[in-house]
Amino acid sequence: MSPRVSIVIPLYNAAAFIAEAVDGVRKQTYVDWELIVVDDGSTDDSVAVTQRVTADLAGRFTLIRKANGGEPSARNAGISIARGEWIANTDADDWWEPTKLAKQLAATADPTCVMVHTGVIHHYPDGRIVPLDMTGSAQRVGWCTRALLEPHSNCHPSILVRRTALEQLGGYDVSYRQACDIDLYFRLSAIGTFAFVPEHLTHYRIHAGQLSRSPVEQIRAHHRAVHNFFDVHPKIREEIGEATIRTSLIAHIENKLESLYWQRSLSAFRELLQFAEESKFDSSGLQNWKRRARWPDWAIHWKDRATGRMSGPKS
Repeated sequence: MSPRVSIVIPLYNAAAFIAEAVDGVRKQTYVDWELIVVDDGSTDDSVAVTQRVTADLAGRFTLIRKANGGEPSARNAGISIARGEWIANTDADDWWEPTKLAKQLAATADPTCVMVHTGVIHHYPDGRIVPLDMTGSAQRVGWCTRALLEPHSNCHPSILVRRTALEQLGGYDVSYRQACDIDLYFRLSAIGTFAFVPEHLTHYRIHAGQLSRSPVEQIRAHHRAVHNFFDVHPKIREEIGEATIRTSLIAHIENKLESLYWQRSLSAFRELLQFAEESKFDSSGLQNWKRRARWPDWAIHWKDRATGRMSGPKS
């Protein structure tokens, strides 16, 4: 008999974290699941660690090994052999609260529901633990393409997705090495509704490997996904309105500029301003950040030292 939930974890050089992710699966109070780990060409001992920590899951665990192809191709490989009605996507460096699956499945009664997400707790390298806001656009319920435009990110490791919906869409788009989740959310929003469990049930780890990635490339991919979606769905574009879409994308960039500036990620901050110029975006908020960008990096850092400000991510 097939399990109701198939849990898919893409794995790439995550030997330090995979045991905690598997432990979060093992502790689920909902027990009708299978676990599929897809090794995407790891060069460390991720596979050996995974095999060790799943030794007690005989009959419920499958390991797929493939050449490195990126996150979307790894997820698609797992989904292709999944037997469950629902696909629970998580990452090898994140973990769940024990009641996550049970509470998500309880929210799937509406037959139009294609995805359920949860509240999330961020874990930072400096030891900070920050439960994220769960109000407003963070909830994203019902038919919510418009809400996806608001500058708030769903937590990808939190999502539970109907397998038939993924099959209808052809899975993840492998052209998105970044922002494959954003692309998926928009495409799902055209064929069904979302549900939200307003509890912090997903733990999202932020570590050096993530911080080294280019945030601007992620943002470029995010905007490409939005534009591509509305090109394919002109009726939805018309319903929402071109002005709303444009204003929302500008707000997204303003939000990221604020974060990068106060983190003193000044190279990325300036690169993102250049992307705003390329996109022909303008607003009073962007003008404010352009004025700040007139100061050279050394002057900004000198001001930090003079005022005793310590740069770093804002919670």
